Order: sequence, then structure tokens, then C-alpha cells
Amino acid sequence: FSNTFSGTFSERTDGTGSFTEDGTYSNSYGLSQDDRSIYSNGMSMSNDRSMSNDRSMSSEGASPADQYGSSTNDYDSIGEEAGVEMQMSSLKKLNIENASDFLERSQLSACASLTHLTKHCANARLLCNNEQVLNNILLLAARLEHPLHTRCLEILCNFTRFPSNNAYLASMPKVIEILTAGGKSKLAEDRLWSIRSIQNLCSDASSKVGLATGSLLSLLSACAMRKDYEEQLAAVGALMNLATEPGSIVPLTNTKTVVATLVHLAHSPNTPASVRKIACDSLATIGLWLQTLASAGTVPDSCPFSPLPTHTATGWLRWD
Repeated sequence: FSNTFSGTFSERTDGTGSFTEDGTYSNSYGLSQDDRSIYSNGMSMSNDRSMSNDRSMSSEGASPADQYGSSTNDYDSIGEEAGVEMQMSSLKKLNIENASDFLERSQLSACASLTHLTKHCANARLLCNNEQVLNNILLLAARLEHPLHTRCLEILCNFTRFPSNNAYLASMPKVIEILTAGGKSKLAEDRLWSIRSIQNLCSDASSKVGLATGSLLSLLSACAMRKDYEEQLAAVGALMNLATEPGSIVPLTNTKTVVATLVHLAHSPNTPASVRKIACDSLATIGLWLQTLASAGTVPDSCPFSPLPTHTATGWLRWD
């Protein structure tokens, strides 16, 4: 880029000279000084706009590192969302791993609630008549390896405390099967709740004959011989309840261990007083029914009359 100036050169006598500019010049583009001023101002404005556009483009096309200061909030928001998602994922994984533990705890809470509810008389009949509740309780009570089966046996025992439930429960073979299995359990608490339930069921007059079976009577006899007082008392009480029914006398006397157990308890000095009294009462009741059956028999007219019992010994062709 070159400029050409115009003016007058004056030479002096001493060999020197001077140049006087006339105020105009021209450049390679053919612009005057005034035009150059306009051109210079235009170029300045153009450069300013170019620099502004460059800064705008630089801002738009800048890398995340260049815009970090202006986008800090955006990155913080993204980081928080990622952290929440990671926490939710960890909790979900933890829940899946501990699902069985959570289920066991919820079952324990539900069973505890039902146990408390069945201890009230007004609730016992309502809950026992609820088919779904009763079926679930029987389901767990039958699983002797389940940790809640003892509490379910307790709930079943609470059901039998309400007299109106006994006829319904005694008519269910599954209930009798569960109570029989519970009475044979190695856990003393299982046996106690089962025998108490059987005792309450045997108090129902309409159920006594059906409950006087060989397997159930043998179980009661075995439990009556145990050392635990509460279990022994419940077993002897159940035998006493069955002894009050004439239709149960034959099964009671046909079961080998029943009469022998009652005689042992009635005469043993180690038997608690309350248990001994019930055992004696049971034997007296059985004897009364047997005497009633004997007196009701028909004696042939050809036989001489004699009051019973005769206390006479008999034999075959004895020598005097």
C-alpha cells in the first residue's frame, strides 16, 4: 500500500531546498485524503463489527472448558440428576437382594397383629369366620419348619377360646391333623398350644364322639405323662372332657394307654394336686358310664335276682 504526495519543491542557492505539500495525496487505490478519512472510518466500523461477530462466534463455538464459567449451573443440575439415578439404582438392587428379609419382617408384623387381635373375644369369631385368614393361618401352622408356625398355633388356640368356633373347627380334618402334628412337636410351646386347642375343641358336646379317635387319645395320654405342668393339665383336661360323653366310653376303654395313664396320675405322689383330681374324676366318670351300661343290660328271667355288683368270683369246675 503506497501513497503519493503532491506539492512544490524550491531549491536555494546554497544547495538546499524545501518541499511544500499542497494538502492532497493519492494512494494506490486512487483515494483522496478526504476519501481516505471516510475509508478509514468505514474500515474501523467494519473491523469493530467483525471483532464483535468473531467474539459471538467464538462464544457459540467454544468448548465446554471455555464455557465452564457460564454453564456451571447446567453441569451441577446434570450431576445431581445422575447422583439421584445412581442412588435409586443402588436402592433397587438392595431391595432385590433383601426381598426375602423384608418379606419375613412383614409376615412377622402381620402375624403379631393378628395374635393381638385374636386375644379379644369380639374379634375371635369374626377372624375365624374369615376364610382367607383361617386358611393362611392353617397353611403356616402346618409348616413346622416355618418360624411363624408357633404363633399361628397360638392364633388357632385363641380361636378355640370362643365356644361358638369349636364345632366349626372340630369338623375340619385339616385342623385336627395340624393340632395332632403340633402335639408331637419337639418344641414345648408348640405342644402346649396344640393340646390347649384340643382341650377346647373337646369341650363342645357335638364334637366329642368325633374327636375320640385312637390317634388323638394316644397323643393326649403321652402328653399327660410329660413333666410340664401346663401341658399335663391340658391333656388330662381333654381326657376328662371326652369322658363326660357316653359315646366316647368305648374308644376311651379300648385305647390301651388311656386308663393306665389316668390310674398312674391318680396314684402317683409326684402328680400335681390339680392334675390328680382331674384324673380321679375322669376314672370315676368312666366307671359310672360303665356301670350304667351294665345296669341297662337285660338279665334273663331264669337267672336268680341279685343286686349288682355281686363281688362273686367265678371259675370252671373248681373243687370245693
